[in-house]
Amino acid sequence: MKTTTNSKAARYTTQKGRAAHSARPGRESLSKRLGVRVVRAIRARDGERCVYCGANAAQSGAHLHLDHITAKALGGSDCPTNLVLACRHCNGAKTSMTTRQWVAYAAATRGLTIDMRAIRAHARRIPAALRLAA
Repeated sequence: MKTTTNSKAARYTTQKGRAAHSARPGRESLSKRLGVRVVRAIRARDGERCVYCGANAAQSGAHLHLDHITAKALGGSDCPTNLVLACRHCNGAKTSMTTRQWVAYAAATRGLTIDMRAIRAHARRIPAALRLAA
């Protein structure tokens, strides 16, 4: 006998493919939520490079991601002053670490010297195009 459930989890596990998973309510990408203009401004501010290791998309082998300085899991927001560009490796390694944990981890595993104060100050530099629109 086959039982059917109407729970949200059951509905999404029966659908196939990544598109169905991503089409769930509230699952649009961060770039789509922020808008093209904001994402372009963040990319321009960061010089199309990872703020942690300095790699560009060609050097990292993948496109750059938007990373929350203070992770959303720790109460961070989606505002441009909390977002920076990070390569896939740095973004994946940082996960939801605090900034202190990330600095220690990056130094121990990758030999990176990260100055989070400088990165936070850099992120607070909002491009003029965004300041005028606000």
